[in-house]
Amino acid sequence: MDELKAAYEALGPDATDEQINLTAEALARRQFMPVLILSVPNFFQYTKKDMLKEFDRVRKLPDDSEELKAVIGLSGAAEVKEKHLLTLLNQYELLCGLRVSDGDAWAVVNELYEDD
Repeated sequence: MDELKAAYEALGPDATDEQINLTAEALARRQFMPVLILSVPNFFQYTKKDMLKEFDRVRKLPDDSEELKAVIGLSGAAEVKEKHLLTLLNQYELLCGLRVSDGDAWAVVNELYEDD
C-alpha cells in the first residue's frame, strides 16, 4: 500500500478549471463512465487533492464496512481496497490525459464509445 500511496502523491499538477470542465462535458456527451470498484461521485471533477482524500478514506474503511462487503468476487476487504485504489489511479491518469488533449487518451475513449 505504501507504493500505491507514493504513486498517488507523485501525481502531476491539476489541469485548469476550464480544462476540467470541458473534459467533463465531453465525457458526459459520450456517456463515458469509468469502471471503478467503489462509488466515486463527481469523478470527472477530481483533482490531485481529491485523489489523496479518497486514498485516505478507502484505506481507513473498516474491513466490515457495508461499502467493502458489497463488492463480490474479491477475496476480502484488503483486496477490494487495493483493487479500487489501483483502478481509480489508472482511470484518473487517463482522465488527466484527456484534460490536456492527449491523443492516446482520447483514442481509448473513442475506441470504447464511438468506434463500436
